[in-house]
Amino acid sequence: MQEQSVIEILMATYNGAAFLGEQVDSILAQTDGGWHLTISDDGSDDNTADLIDAYVKKYPQKISRYCSGKRFGNAKDHFLHLMKEASGAQWMLLCDQDDVWLPNKTEQFRTAIRKAEAQYGADRPLLIFCDQIPADEKLKPLDDSLAHYQKQYTKSFDFRSILMQNVVTGGAMAVNRPLVKMACAYEKSTRMLMHDWWMAAVAARFGTIVYIDEPLGYYRQHENNAVGAKHVGSASYFRSKLASLKEVRATITRKKSQAELFRRTYKDRLNAGDRAFLQGFTKSRSGLFFYLKYGKLIHGLERKLGMMLLG
Repeated sequence: MQEQSVIEILMATYNGAAFLGEQVDSILAQTDGGWHLTISDDGSDDNTADLIDAYVKKYPQKISRYCSGKRFGNAKDHFLHLMKEASGAQWMLLCDQDDVWLPNKTEQFRTAIRKAEAQYGADRPLLIFCDQIPADEKLKPLDDSLAHYQKQYTKSFDFRSILMQNVVTGGAMAVNRPLVKMACAYEKSTRMLMHDWWMAAVAARFGTIVYIDEPLGYYRQHENNAVGAKHVGSASYFRSKLASLKEVRATITRKKSQAELFRRTYKDRLNAGDRAFLQGFTKSRSGLFFYLKYGKLIHGLERKLGMMLLG
């Protein structure tokens, strides 16, 4: 798509007309202009496509529309496809259709990219992500930090911990070409929970994750969010979990299925300790001994109890 010095911003849209303009305008207002935006629509039946075409016509040097010729039906496969297709980009910054970026987001990511490449090398799989401001539909903040709001642990990153609980949000992450190449070695994505979750696990095990401890955008919450922020620790959060234990158990089962995909995909690259963890975690019930051994990797008492009781 673009030369390596340009940060390629990838946006996957679907019926996003209500908020798309605010997001694109916030990208156009970035203090660092070294970016290119590629937008791909997944067959919207509102006027999303018309809005995209209008922006492309007005800013042809900065914004392009990509047409895959297929329907994905979900953000995961849509973004995975876009990352694989952006073969000319060394760095890709993922973008949700309904968020709003602060003006210094691309500038801060470029600084982090330069520092990471200087420290680890440009050939190492790298993932960089930042904090966000969870906000309601009208961008009224729900908290000043998504990491705080969701009780996410961001001091260090272990792939085993990430497989049990994701901490990376797709709309706040950038990935480099070596990571995309490694992460897209899977046979099928059906076992994968989300693209950001998978990329984070691969980066944590085979590369490096860098966290920018600063909110660089608004993470808008509305009735059509594909995933959305969760106020972990709130009374309503606990009540919802207690009222839907079957759903919690199903989520844990999907986590185990994703871990099995990870084991199969990278079996020749894993060490004995990795294999021991994955063998235990991917069992239908991992057992008390497993969680006593690896419980320190699960951050948050409510998460740990849920995994021990239901996983």
